[in-house]
Formats: sequence, C-alpha cells, structure tokens
Amino acid sequence: MYICNIIHDMKKIISYLRCSTTHQLETHSISHQRLKIDLYCKFHNLQLVEEIVDEGVSGKSTKREGYIRVMEMVKNKDCDGVVVYSLSRFSRCVVDTLSSIQLMNDNGITFHSLSENIDTSSPNGRFFLTILSSLSQLEREITSSRVKDTLQGLKMTNKPYSNDMYGYDKIDGSLVVNDTEQKMLKKITKMYQQRFTINEIMNYVNDKGYKTKRGGKRFYYNTIKGILLKTNTNNGFKEKLN
Repeated sequence: MYICNIIHDMKKIISYLRCSTTHQLETHSISHQRLKIDLYCKFHNLQLVEEIVDEGVSGKSTKREGYIRVMEMVKNKDCDGVVVYSLSRFSRCVVDTLSSIQLMNDNGITFHSLSENIDTSSPNGRFFLTILSSLSQLEREITSSRVKDTLQGLKMTNKPYSNDMYGYDKIDGSLVVNDTEQKMLKKITKMYQQRFTINEIMNYVNDKGYKTKRGGKRFYYNTIKGILLKTNTNNGFKEKLN
C-alpha cells in the first residue's frame, strides 16, 4: 500500500486504486485506473487531494492497508468523497461494499464509481449501487460454483485436481491409488473418529515410519490436519477439525 499526496484544498476527494496482481489485465492496472480517475475528476471539477493504492491484494477481504486507510478517513470525516474505477476494485463482497457506502452516506461523504456511472450524491446513484453490488456478488458466486463443478468433475474422472494428493500418485495425467498411503489414510481417519488428537495421530505416523508425499521422514501438525481435512471432506465426514 502506498499513498501519494496530490493537492491540498478545502474540498477533499480521495481516490482508491487496487489490482490483485502485478500482471493483471491492462484495463484493471493501476496506471489505467489512475488515468481514468484523473480524467473523471477534471471533467467533474473535483480536486483530488490524495491517492491510496492497494497493489497485489485481493478484494475479497477488507484486511487491506489501503482500504483500511480509506475507511479511517471516512470515519473521521477527513474527506468529502471517494472515487474508484469500479465496484470490483473497491470490494468483491456485496456486504462490505454496502456497509462501507452506508457509512460514507451517514458521514456526508459521496462515493463515485466510474465504470458503473455511480454517484451516491443522487438517489438514482444510491439505487443503482445496491443493484450493481448484488449483481457483482452473484457473478462471484456463479464463478465459485463453476469452479466447484469443475473440481467435482475431475474427482469423478480420477483426474488430478490439486497438488500432492496424499493417497494417490499422478501417472500420465490420471490418479492411481497408492496402497501404502491409503492404508495410512484409513488408519488416521479412524483414529480421529475415535477421538485421538492430531498430535497423537502425528506421533503415531512418525513412529510407524510413514513418509510424506514428497518423501520426508516426519509429519507435522499442520500436515496431518490438512490431510485429515481433505480426506474427511471427500468422504463426507463433517466433524470439525480442531
């Protein structure tokens, strides 16, 4: 996260820019967002006093330095408006988006999103914001559902769907059962269902001399927990792993 002070003036409009990776599509790059926002502010006679950037971070979480900085300024009423290139650059979660915009409205701060032509200083802008935020959330859920369907399809056809799948070997693009690892999986799953702790299971497999997927001679707590979580999820065992 970095901040650039642009101009000091009584009317404080700040811009928020974000990209998930340094190799994101040109239309979502920081430089492209900056150009569009600058043109927007000039056209609407808005004086941009500060630019706040989150680079290389996801918009799914609010735990972003730049986003937190923006909301601190909103809470303290240190700005009169917030400008973003698009809703997706501001947040990927409809709940977070709407709660943030509501706080801005409560504090008399306007929100501008260029791509969706939103200006919350008008009733129409606030109305369309609610609709577009919902559509953004719907798109994300549909994408997530498609990914899950794809993974399920790979599982059903015995195709690899993740790296280092304990209990299986990858041979010519397909999964082949590893009998030794499967024996261990069945044993530790049974142990966990019998209320053995993860530490006790870890000590058991280490004492028995089982090797990790990459040939290591020692299993650690998080390794056992991860194997149990993946195995038990696939087998429909819903009990929470502590």
